[in-house]
Amino acid sequence: MTGILPTNECIEQFQEFKFSKEDRFIIYKMDEKLSKIEVEKTGSKDLTFEEFYNQLPKDDCRYICYHYDFDVEGQMRSKLLFIGWMPSTAKLKNKMVYATTLLSFKNMLRGIGVSLQINNPESLTEELILKDIMSKVRK
Repeated sequence: MTGILPTNECIEQFQEFKFSKEDRFIIYKMDEKLSKIEVEKTGSKDLTFEEFYNQLPKDDCRYICYHYDFDVEGQMRSKLLFIGWMPSTAKLKNKMVYATTLLSFKNMLRGIGVSLQINNPESLTEELILKDIMSKVRK
């Protein structure tokens, strides 16, 4: 544990988000001093994956909770994803702090179905997410 904790708003908003039918994602960031985790933005269910992806910084780290809806043999399912977004172009110090805080923050967010760590922005695709989910879903 790095001692970097989420604000109360992060935890409260996640609790509401888990059961939300309106929100697609929450993007979390650390403040400028890298001393606490804050909610940066949320996105509604009507946003596409591409619109979500385009909101991510290409040169800085983030944590993301994402409701991913998918079809399994004609049945719609949903998984709650936790994504550690740490592009290789981010500052080394930021990547180190985000990486060492990732597990403790994720463990505070009860109900995560699938976790991903993304270091190459081009690798965050719906195909990758679905492949990872399907490897864990029982049919």
